Amino acid sequence: MSLQVKFVPFSPPQNKDKKSVSKGTYETNPPWHQVQQKVQGYSRYPQGFTGSLSSSSILSAARTLAGYTTVGIPTAAGTLEISGNSLGSFDYVSKGTTTLRSFSVSDWFTTTEDTRSAWVIIKGDLTINAGQTLIPTVRKLFQVVYVSGNLTVNGSISMTGRGANHSGTGNSGGATTAVDIRIGTGTFGAVVDPQIPAAGGSGGVTTGPTTGKNDGAAGTNGGTGGGGSGYSFQLGVAGSGTAGTCFTGGTGGGGGNALTAGSGVANGGKGGNANGNACNGGTGNPGGNAGSGIFAEVGNDGTGGTLIVIVEGSLSGSGTIVSNGVIAKRLDSGRIPGGASGAGSITVLYGTNPASAVTLTANGGGGQSGGNGGNGTARKLAIGSN
Repeated sequence: MSLQVKFVPFSPPQNKDKKSVSKGTYETNPPWHQVQQKVQGYSRYPQGFTGSLSSSSILSAARTLAGYTTVGIPTAAGTLEISGNSLGSFDYVSKGTTTLRSFSVSDWFTTTEDTRSAWVIIKGDLTINAGQTLIPTVRKLFQVVYVSGNLTVNGSISMTGRGANHSGTGNSGGATTAVDIRIGTGTFGAVVDPQIPAAGGSGGVTTGPTTGKNDGAAGTNGGTGGGGSGYSFQLGVAGSGTAGTCFTGGTGGGGGNALTAGSGVANGGKGGNANGNACNGGTGNPGGNAGSGIFAEVGNDGTGGTLIVIVEGSLSGSGTIVSNGVIAKRLDSGRIPGGASGAGSITVLYGTNPASAVTLTANGGGGQSGGNGGNGTARKLAIGSN
């Protein structure tokens, strides 16, 4: 008696919950993406992903990308839609179990600024050694780090100073509308359907003509921080800071001395221009123009960015996950400072070990006598059965 074997070509499972991509169809939350099945499911899609992606949440999208073969260099994909909201376009890199001993940005991120989010997909374990920081060198809409196994952070994962200028003005790479970013669907810890809200903390309002400054407001419920106002002096009127968004902390206003300074540009744009003798510009993308005189300075560059870290296994280590705002130019030698920028937003979804020594920090930039940037969100949420 002979044994007969029938070969049946594989095709992704079909059901009513499909989303269209340029190279076929996929499920937004396939059944093999249960914890005990993740590794076995990775071979189901034999090619890297290059199309557009639509999914119910960041978590679901990350699990979908993990279903494709590894692409060891940063790859430009298509547009991204999460829970019906357009989030611009995205890049991703996928690797197997990795220990980051020496960081080279070209191994992890593209050089496209402002208009694309950056996704790091690790199919296995990720260890970041002490002294190493996983951070893009240019501004990004947001960064996602997904680890199917265990994550050990002895160095740092960061979006400090990498908030996007999505205003479409100045040196912005392009305009992207702020929307709510759904991180997960279901209950994570005590949070139902966690998200990054479209609007973060408000900016510090203009001050003057009396001396003073106002701080940016803190972000809540996943939000980023607002930018601080500039400092007003001698009947000057300082510029206001701007509100944070889902893609960036707010920008700082310019310092004013006997004149009226400019406010920061919304949506992570330029810091407010200073006006008057010895006045500094506000912090932003880029910093605002200097006022007049030899002591005046251009504002600092950078705002806090949005960072989402997902680890299906355990989170451990003694390092940091950070997205701070950027300080204002200091007040010394007679300078009148602008405002600092707001912090970004950090959400860590973890499988086990939430009490590790890994520190989460989202602090607003120091105003240095100008308005402080508002603090952002820094939270850990259990994935649970989701």
